[in-house]
Amino acid sequence: MIKTDAQRLRTQAQIDGFRRALAEVPVAGNAKRAEALRGSYEGMIRQLEDEVHEYDQLTLGRFTMPALTRLDEIAPYIVKLRIAKGVSQTELAARLGVSKQVISRSEEDDYQGVAIGRLQEILDALQVRASVSLSA
Repeated sequence: MIKTDAQRLRTQAQIDGFRRALAEVPVAGNAKRAEALRGSYEGMIRQLEDEVHEYDQLTLGRFTMPALTRLDEIAPYIVKLRIAKGVSQTELAARLGVSKQVISRSEEDDYQGVAIGRLQEILDALQVRASVSLSA
């Protein structure tokens, strides 16, 4: 998943590189090898384009939070919420009183090691309201 504008630029450069490589796959020679290379490059291009598209949609605020049934399902959506809210890692860090590196490291792991209390602080900083229902 692309999490920053800088990552988006690097991903776009990767797409361009794969497209150049695809254009250079020889037509003559080993047809099976050429077909395998083309398939590999085309697959990578599609995957990276999907990631760019998802990031672009998030930056436009186009994100719908799915209904969650467990607290441990929240963490993977924090980055998407941040992007959809138009908040950079630097801005979130400032709101929380931590360094950008703390946010970057947390996002590398999709906030999996972050305590529930800290996740709530992040949601508050993003102005995202959480509603929790427990049943026994």
